[in-house]
Amino acid sequence: MQHYFSLHPYVLYLFLLGMGFLSGFIDTIAGGGGLISVPALMYSGLPVTMALGTNKFQSVFGLTMAVYKYHRRGFINFKMIYRGLLMGVLGAGSGAVLVNYISNHFMKYIIPFLLLGVFVFNLLYKELGLKPGKKHLPEYIFFPLFGFILGFYDAFFGPGTGNFWIIAIVFFLGYTFLEASGYAKVLNLKSNLIALSIFLYYGEVSFIIGIIMGIGQLAGSYLGAHMVILKGSKLVRPLFMAVIFVNILVLFYDWLKV
Repeated sequence: MQHYFSLHPYVLYLFLLGMGFLSGFIDTIAGGGGLISVPALMYSGLPVTMALGTNKFQSVFGLTMAVYKYHRRGFINFKMIYRGLLMGVLGAGSGAVLVNYISNHFMKYIIPFLLLGVFVFNLLYKELGLKPGKKHLPEYIFFPLFGFILGFYDAFFGPGTGNFWIIAIVFFLGYTFLEASGYAKVLNLKSNLIALSIFLYYGEVSFIIGIIMGIGQLAGSYLGAHMVILKGSKLVRPLFMAVIFVNILVLFYDWLKV
């Protein structure tokens, strides 16, 4: 694949545009776009670290578009989550520092089971998130608390962060999947920008590839946000479940092959 792309650069550009579009579309609706974009970047010939850095760069395009669309339609109240954003920065910084001193290898054995629990929980409660539910925590406690926890997790390990944000918001705040998806995008954008700054510092970003894929991300995120706003939580929930299921398969596969 890499040899073919090196001989046909325009085919590579079209491939990156298409994968960026698909990744942005899926990520805007349900999260998990990295399941598409990271392998695509590695197929293009980038080493692992640069693929991860470029993925953060290109995903910022799509997340920014998604946040803009959700906010414009009134699904995001920044005054409500600013504490979560601040605590998320603190959590991400703590996770990024700690991962340099403590191996995160053990997380590979924990996260697949947590995601499996989320998947089974959603199967049992089929109406969860389709309409407003019971609130278990007030926003002024929830967003700072989970902002720190998931900010830390995102920097320390990462996979499934968007999925955890959505289900946490749905369960603890009683929001619909539509509302939760909007807030999850803001909080994911914050994490991506922090991680991107670190990758930029170490020079692990391919700007040309990132911009090409980012253009696809913009288009995919625009269409994804439009579809979510049009169809609501009935569109988000099945895609959310599908993304979690794929995440589980990928994580269990990585665990078993070690």
